[in-house]
Amino acid sequence: MKFTTYSRYAIRALLHLREKEPVSLREISFKEKIPERFLEQVFLKLKKANLVKGKRGAKGGYILAKPAGEITWLDVMEAVEEGLAPVPCIKSSSTGCPTYNECVVRKYWNDYYELTRDYFSKLTLDIK
Repeated sequence: MKFTTYSRYAIRALLHLREKEPVSLREISFKEKIPERFLEQVFLKLKKANLVKGKRGAKGGYILAKPAGEITWLDVMEAVEEGLAPVPCIKSSSTGCPTYNECVVRKYWNDYYELTRDYFSKLTLDIK
């Protein structure tokens, strides 16, 4: 499974936020070598998912919306990704797949999906 740039950048940016608060997107962009325009898109999604809050003013920027130990990597990835399922039929039976009911491999894709979700739900932003 390959994660998009959204997930990779979002996790790196949020790990940076736990160090010092509030942090501007410009600072994150500079320190993490992530384009600021792209970070703006990422942070819109993170804010919508209530993972970050914006602070206005001269010393403004972003802060985590809750303690780092309460934000999982799964929370972050679900906030910025279209979906984490490896195949479309995991989330919906209405994928138009003609062999959905007889599919012999869908169970294994689902097992993989659940293992992945379980793994990333155990990782928090409080990693060392």
